[in-house]
Amino acid sequence: MRESIGSSFLVNVIIVFVAVMMLLLVGSLSYSRTFKIKNKIIDIIEKYEGYNASAANEIEELLSNMGYKVNAYGKQKCDTSSGGEALNDYSSNYRYCVIEYSSSRGVYYGVTAYIYFEIPLLNNVLEFPIYGETKTFYDMTN
Repeated sequence: MRESIGSSFLVNVIIVFVAVMMLLLVGSLSYSRTFKIKNKIIDIIEKYEGYNASAANEIEELLSNMGYKVNAYGKQKCDTSSGGEALNDYSSNYRYCVIEYSSSRGVYYGVTAYIYFEIPLLNNVLEFPIYGETKTFYDMTN
């Protein structure tokens, strides 16, 4: 009887260890994918030297091709508490934010993409932001 209790405890420890390792693996893969998406959005904005209609169309196409999670509500909730102006408050198929910041040297853009974790039993979706900035586009009119 003593060995059966000990082996069931060992099986429980192994199950918990495997579950934790799977969570770490899934989290790592989700983070790297979202980081890659954020960097590609920044590259597109820098390619067009700003966020315009062409950049928005290419970003939407990129997110569609990469299988990014579709925005269920069709609205953006961009955080503009740092003083920037949210540029993609329109109804988009995907949840990401592009915020324009003005400085004395020119304009730069902040991009936020989100990591999603869906918990099926709780019917809950957790999202965590990944933020990055473009280079400064200098104002050459002065």
